[in-house]
Amino acid sequence: MTLFILTLFQTGYKLRISTLYHLLVGKRTSSILLHGFFYDNLAYLGSFPQLKEEDFQKELQQLMNQQLITMDDGYGRLTEAGKQHLAKGSMDLNGLNNLRYGRMRDTVWQLILFAVQVTSHWSFGEKEYLPIENRPYYLQQLKKWLSTSDAGLVERVRQELMEALQQLPTENANFLANQFSGHQFQGKAAFQLLADRTEPWRLLYTQRSIDLFLAKLDQGELSRLIAALDQQNINQSMLKTREFFLAGKSLPEILDLRHLKQGTINDHFIEWALLDPTFPFEEFELLDFAALEKEQVIDAYYQDYDLSYLNFRLSQIHFLRSNHGTD
Repeated sequence: MTLFILTLFQTGYKLRISTLYHLLVGKRTSSILLHGFFYDNLAYLGSFPQLKEEDFQKELQQLMNQQLITMDDGYGRLTEAGKQHLAKGSMDLNGLNNLRYGRMRDTVWQLILFAVQVTSHWSFGEKEYLPIENRPYYLQQLKKWLSTSDAGLVERVRQELMEALQQLPTENANFLANQFSGHQFQGKAAFQLLADRTEPWRLLYTQRSIDLFLAKLDQGELSRLIAALDQQNINQSMLKTREFFLAGKSLPEILDLRHLKQGTINDHFIEWALLDPTFPFEEFELLDFAALEKEQVIDAYYQDYDLSYLNFRLSQIHFLRSNHGTD
């Protein structure tokens, strides 16, 4: 865990320690989401919901003792020694997306594994096999999916699996495919396939692999299977605010219709902007940060500008995403 904690400081910026902890355990306030976005840590949102703060502090103390980070007044920063340590290499976690998939990832993946097993045996006319799931929720979801499917389901599922896996790095694709069970094959558990890795890298590798796969699913049978679960990945209240806005309602009208505080509505728009690469920034008055560097934009105070808090934050998100590839 110590090396992973060190990677959180890899941008070199001074980071608020308490916010890093709250990000890792999954607290979703707009300030925490923005902090994660600004400093390239948003992917790890909620990766470790069971992490105890005292354990987190022990890891930080160890990094300080090794002079890999400095800490002062609640903030931490990477040292030159820490930078050199990270340069030795770490796991590629590009594609990990806890903001989008983190809430229901495990349940979604288990449902997909179950569906692959059932359709595989079904295609061979087999009814006598040991299912990997017997919990009512999974049985109900699968029966509902099968009841609204036709005879071409098996072939479409096979094709969707192949197309999605072929777009993934070979190592990740093999890792996921080796978890599938079905006719004449028995999948392995993730921990069995990653026996040579230690935590937290085993967990992060699993999360990233599943997220890469889910991001490649087009509208098809597997998407239909997980649709209800996937909706739960996203803040439902935010979706309602988005629905009103896309229907042409103004911000004052949305406030009136939703009976929510301005701060809550602001949070909805900020989360939407962070989540959706097609967010309609053009519908908002934005600041021109073209003359500023990335660090200046991150450190800017909205009180210094004649603009609402929401528009200021959207301006930051738009600038960083457009000019620095922050995501």
